[in-house]
Amino acid sequence: MNEYAPLPVGWLDLITDLHIALMQHFPEVAVTEMTSDRGWLHVRVNDSGLDPAERFRLDRLVQGFVTQSLTTCMGCGSHHGRDRGERKEITCEDCEES
Repeated sequence: MNEYAPLPVGWLDLITDLHIALMQHFPEVAVTEMTSDRGWLHVRVNDSGLDPAERFRLDRLVQGFVTQSLTTCMGCGSHHGRDRGERKEITCEDCEES
């Protein structure tokens, strides 16, 4: 089952880069869930065919993109976003003002 909630348009490049990295390094892994409902990128994958060392490498790869989402504006994609607390949104100052 693949579950994709609407993802922020500002994360399009981030998500595309994640998919490309997964296809290059882990073509056998399927993304089963990708959301932003917690204010950061949340990704689940089916890694059942990987050995423990490969799972570790995959986790590190995905975590790198999750970490990038913490500063990537959900509105415009700039790398100057910050957490807006209760709203569970990452936005830059320009998008926050508009």
